[in-house]
Amino acid sequence: MDQPSALAASIGIESIIVAILLARLGWAKVRRGIAAATLGTIVTHPLAWWSIVALEPAIGYWAAVALVEALVCLAESLAYRLLVPLAWPLALAMSVAANAASTLAGFLYYAYAGFF
Repeated sequence: MDQPSALAASIGIESIIVAILLARLGWAKVRRGIAAATLGTIVTHPLAWWSIVALEPAIGYWAAVALVEALVCLAESLAYRLLVPLAWPLALAMSVAANAASTLAGFLYYAYAGFF
C-alpha cells in the first residue's frame, strides 16, 4: 500500500472509531471528533510513515512503530483537546483508541496482503 492510500485508510478508520466513541456525547461532538481525527491524521501520517522507515534500521521495526505511534498519539490528542474539545485524559484516550485501530488495520493488511 502506498502512503496516500494508507493515509486515506487511516482517516477513514480513525474517523469511524472516534464517531462511535463520541456518539453518546452528541452529534456536534461527533462532527468535531471526525474533523479532529482527519486533521490530526493529515498532519501526522506522512511524518509517521517516513519516521518509521528512517528509524527501523537503527532500532528495529517494532520499536520504531511503538515510538512513532506513541508520539503520534500525543500529537493528535491536541486536536481532540482543542477541536472537540475534550479534557486531556479523554483526548489522549481518544487518540490512542483511534490510532490503535488504524495501526492494527495496517498490520492486518500487510499480514494478509499476500493472500488476496
